[in-house]
Amino acid sequence: MKLYGPTSSPYVRKVRVAAAELGLGDKVHLEVTGVSPIAPNKDVAAKNPGIKVPALELDNGQVLFDSRIIMRYLNDLAGGSLYPAGDWAMQSRESYAEGLIDAALLVRFETALRPADKQWQEWIDGQSAKINSILDAMEKDLGAMTGLDAAAITFGCALGYLEFRFPDWGWRNGRPALAAWFEGFNARPSMQSTPQV
Repeated sequence: MKLYGPTSSPYVRKVRVAAAELGLGDKVHLEVTGVSPIAPNKDVAAKNPGIKVPALELDNGQVLFDSRIIMRYLNDLAGGSLYPAGDWAMQSRESYAEGLIDAALLVRFETALRPADKQWQEWIDGQSAKINSILDAMEKDLGAMTGLDAAAITFGCALGYLEFRFPDWGWRNGRPALAAWFEGFNARPSMQSTPQV
């Protein structure tokens, strides 16, 4: 199977971490592909009409896209337990951690791609407020995280993206449990073998 996307993408990292945790790391081969919202990648467009990553090309040529869909596929393929049946609370945690990634990428695009004189500070502030709200929810909900599941992987990759792109965010301030949890999760081989660059 071929996974398309850049190593900097937190969505691509989620899939790579999941594959490693499910024992499928040697079956999912990363094809490093650059993407940008202002310069569509024709190769990615051929795989995913939404021109987004990640995209996973199966051995039969079928292409799956969206990190959550790909993670579900890999979980089913491996007979894994990343999505416990009926655990809607876990899926809600996965969803809001995904929302942190979404908001962080919007801030990144606004500040790194838009010319300085065209940046919209109110937009940045609004997305930043979402990120901080989600971080607070993560801190509060850690007690419900009892093992490795899709939410834990998404939490880890979301926090890793903040570390990578926003090292001065200060997300650990006032969130000691989340900071300690991330230190432990980030030490996992699956995280260490999938650095964002």
